Amino acid sequence: MDIRAQVSMVFHLDKCIGCHTCSIACKNIWTDRKGTEYMYWNNVETKPGTGYPTRWEDQTKYRGGWVVDGQRQKSLRLRLQGKWGTLTNIFYNPYLPTLDDYFEPWTYDYQNLINAPLADEQPTARAISMVTGKYMDTIEAGPNWDDDLGGSQVYANNDPNFDGASDEEMRQINEINSTVFFYLPRICNHCLNPGCVAACPQGALYKRGEDGVVLVSQERCRAWRMCVSGCPYKKTYFNWSTGKAEKCILCYPRLESGQPPACFHSCVGRIRYIGLVLYDADAIEETAKSPQTSW
Repeated sequence: MDIRAQVSMVFHLDKCIGCHTCSIACKNIWTDRKGTEYMYWNNVETKPGTGYPTRWEDQTKYRGGWVVDGQRQKSLRLRLQGKWGTLTNIFYNPYLPTLDDYFEPWTYDYQNLINAPLADEQPTARAISMVTGKYMDTIEAGPNWDDDLGGSQVYANNDPNFDGASDEEMRQINEINSTVFFYLPRICNHCLNPGCVAACPQGALYKRGEDGVVLVSQERCRAWRMCVSGCPYKKTYFNWSTGKAEKCILCYPRLESGQPPACFHSCVGRIRYIGLVLYDADAIEETAKSPQTSW
């Protein structure tokens, strides 16, 4: 046996009110720098829905997580690729989300409102891309674009969880969705067997022994971005300004001083619980190879 410690989280979804206070708390502390404008280490989605990035649960598109390989005596392997696939795709990864799958971050031309001369017309603040610095005529997406729209057939029908459903099943699903939806707050799961750690050819990602928090070494990262695809939850991001991967660090500086992570501390509904659990690392692979296990 190899007993290890893991800081674990439980979210009470029945109590989440979708206020996004957790997202703002995280954003203000960790992702208010250049290159992180589109990053939401914590976000809240409406389900059924497409999520952030769009259809992040569609593993046929993004190849995240692990699968059991029946041809190799049920060995556990990355869904993304093997060693030869990593070598082949190291300069071009075809399974990455694009900026359109997230959203192009923007701000507004507030100076035009402040400095506009007197006129009969009301001055406006046009949207400006935080990536290119150019004006944006149309805003097409955002991190919570389908917020409160779980009953919309547009967003519900594009939920990857309903792929393969028949017309009759979708009719019944849409009838339910027209009256019922729920909020899904998401952060990095800091997995026991992280796909991002296994996918990185540089070994830049690692799992801390004392508490299981998964981190990215900014010194070792070489921007291969395999970690982005390898994560089944798409909670690893690429900073286009620094050329490094970044992700939720579970506010480990706060944990080390006896405080909860910022998203936990700020939660209005008090839906988040955190604590230390022990697990047997030697049993991870055998557990993952259990029947019907694929994530």
